[in-house]
Amino acid sequence: MSTGQPLRQSTILNALEKMPSTAQSSKKRYITLINGAYTTLEKLDLHAIDENKTISSEVVRAMKARIIELEDQLDSQPPPAKRARKTAPTEEDASSPAGPSTSAPTAASTKAEEKKKKQQFKKIYDRMKKECNLDTCKFQGSTKTIKIDDVLEVAEFESMFSGKGTQIQPTPNNKPKSTVTIISFNKPQVAALFGDELKALKGKVWSRGGGPSFAKSLKLGTCDVEIQSLEVNYSKNGMKCSMKFDVHQVGGDDLEYESYGMGRRHMIWF
Repeated sequence: MSTGQPLRQSTILNALEKMPSTAQSSKKRYITLINGAYTTLEKLDLHAIDENKTISSEVVRAMKARIIELEDQLDSQPPPAKRARKTAPTEEDASSPAGPSTSAPTAASTKAEEKKKKQQFKKIYDRMKKECNLDTCKFQGSTKTIKIDDVLEVAEFESMFSGKGTQIQPTPNNKPKSTVTIISFNKPQVAALFGDELKALKGKVWSRGGGPSFAKSLKLGTCDVEIQSLEVNYSKNGMKCSMKFDVHQVGGDDLEYESYGMGRRHMIWF
C-alpha cells in the first residue's frame, strides 16, 4: 500500500480503537498480519504497537481488513428492537409501594371537563331565572315557553346532552343521517340533567287584561315557577343549540286572573 508519506501508527490505532468491538473479541485486541498472497497465523496485539514509530505495510493491510470486517458486521446487524409497551399491572405490582401517579393528567383533564360542564349548565339556568323575572314573561295560569340559544362545540354538546333524555332525531327510524339532533326531557329528566343547579325559580303574576272594560294587565306579585319539560335542538353544522323550556306557575291553575271595571279590580283565589 503506497501512501506518499509514511502513515503513523497512532493514526490507524486511534481509528481502530473507535470501532465497536464484537461479542467474540476479548479484552486484548489482535489483528492477523497479511503477508503477500497468503495469511500467516501470526497475531499482533494492538496495544503492543509503538505509536511513535512508522507503521509497516503488513500492519496497514491487516488494519484495513479488520476495519472493513467490522463495518460489514455493523451493516448486517438488525435495527434495535422497539421498546415493549408496559403491560397491565399485576396483583404484585398493586401491592408494591406506589410511585408517581401516571394517571394524574387524565384525572385532572376529567375534573376540568366536569367543572366546565357544570359552569355551562349554571349559565343556562341563570339565563332561565332572568327570563322568568322579566315583565314580558307574564304568568297568568298557562304554561310559558322560554327559548335560550347558545353556541356549543360538538364535543361540548355531546358531553352535556349525549345519552340523556329521549332522543327524537336522529334515530334508526327517524332521519338517521340528520346532522340536527333533537332531544326531549320530561320533568324528572330535567332534574337529572341540571342536578344541583336546579334551584327555585321565581316569576311575576299578572292579571289578564282586555275584556268588556278593556282593562290593562296588572302585575299582582311573584310566584314560584317550575320547569315542566325541555326540548333541545342542536345543529352540528352551525353548532347552534336551541333550548325550549316549558315553565309553569306553581298552583297557577287555582288562581283567578280576571280584571273588572274601570277601577281595575282583580281577584286572586288561593
